[in-house]
Amino acid sequence: MLYQNVCIEGMGYVLPERVVSSAWIEEQLAPLYQALKIPMGRIEALTGIRERRWWENGFKVSEGAAIAGERAIADARIEKDKIQCLINASVTRDYVEPATAVIVHNKVGLSPTALNLDVSNACLGFLNGIVLVANMIELGQIEAGMVVAAEDVRDGQLRTIERLLNPPDGTTPEQLNLAYRDNLATFTLGCGGVAMVLRHRSTSQTGKRLLGGAVYGHTQHHGLCVAQADWMHTNSTELLHEGMKVIALNWELFKKEMGWDNRSIDKIFTHQVSEKQRQIGLQILGLEAKIDYPTLHTLGNIASVSAPISMAIGRENGFLDDGDRVCLLGVGSGVNSIILGIQW
Repeated sequence: MLYQNVCIEGMGYVLPERVVSSAWIEEQLAPLYQALKIPMGRIEALTGIRERRWWENGFKVSEGAAIAGERAIADARIEKDKIQCLINASVTRDYVEPATAVIVHNKVGLSPTALNLDVSNACLGFLNGIVLVANMIELGQIEAGMVVAAEDVRDGQLRTIERLLNPPDGTTPEQLNLAYRDNLATFTLGCGGVAMVLRHRSTSQTGKRLLGGAVYGHTQHHGLCVAQADWMHTNSTELLHEGMKVIALNWELFKKEMGWDNRSIDKIFTHQVSEKQRQIGLQILGLEAKIDYPTLHTLGNIASVSAPISMAIGRENGFLDDGDRVCLLGVGSGVNSIILGIQW
C-alpha cells in the first residue's frame, strides 16, 4: 500500500503516575517462588522490564484514550469539528458494548457526524487504525481522522497473581511451574494511552507524510497467545520464534513496496515485548540498535499502545529529526505484522 495524500498531523500520550516494579510483582509471588525455587529477579532477567505503569483502581481506558486524544488534537492545532473519524484500537476496553470509541468521542467532544468505531487486532490494533484512517483520507472520504488507544492491565495482573498463589487442590509442582511459565508474559504488560491525528496533505501544517507500508500474517499460529480480560496464556518461546519469522518476511515486502533498503531508514519504532525480542528483531532485520527508541524497560509492553507511544515519546525527546525516514513496526498475536513508512 502506498499513500500520496496522508500526513501525520499530531500525537499525544498519557502515562499513569503509579510505577509498579517487577520486583514488587515478584514480592507478591514470593510463596510461589519459594515453592518452585525460582530466584528473585527472574522477570527482569528474562524480559529486561524493570517496571511498568498502572492506572488507579476505577480508571477507565476511555479516560486515558480521551486524554491522549485531546493532547493529539492540541498538538495538531486542528479544530475538533475537523476530525471526521475516530478509531479506538485498544485491546482492553470499558465494556463489550457500547464501543469504547463512542465514549471517547463523547469525552473529547467531537462532531456528531464523525464516524466512530472500535478496531481490534491484539497489539497491532493501533497500526490497523492508522491504515483505515489513511485509506479514508486517500479516498477523499474524510479530510482528517484520529486513532486512539489506552490499555489497562492492572486487574488482569492482580488476578493472575491470585490464581498462581491459590492453585486448585492436587496441583503438582510440575503443573504449577508450567502455569507460571504460561502466565509469565502477563507480567510484561503495562498501562498507558496514545493518539495520532492524520490529515490530508492539502491542509496539513506539518507535511510529515505517511508514505505506505506492508502487511503479512501467519494466522496458523493464532493459538500461541490467547487471552481474556482476566487471564493470558502464552507460549513465549514459540511466539518469539514465529513472530520473528513474520517480521522478517514482512520487512522484505515493506522494502520492496517502498523502494527502500536498510540504508534508507533513519529511525524505527517497534512493538516491544522483551529486550531479547527487540535485540533479535533488530539483528534479523539488519538494523543498528542506535536507530531504535526502546521504552519497554520502564513502560513494559503496552499492547496496541507500545509502538506509537515510543514514537510519541521519542519525538518529544528530540530523537526524530526533520527529513528522517521512519519505520513504525508492529507485530501482534495471530501472528500478524504491519510496517509503515513515514517521511518525517
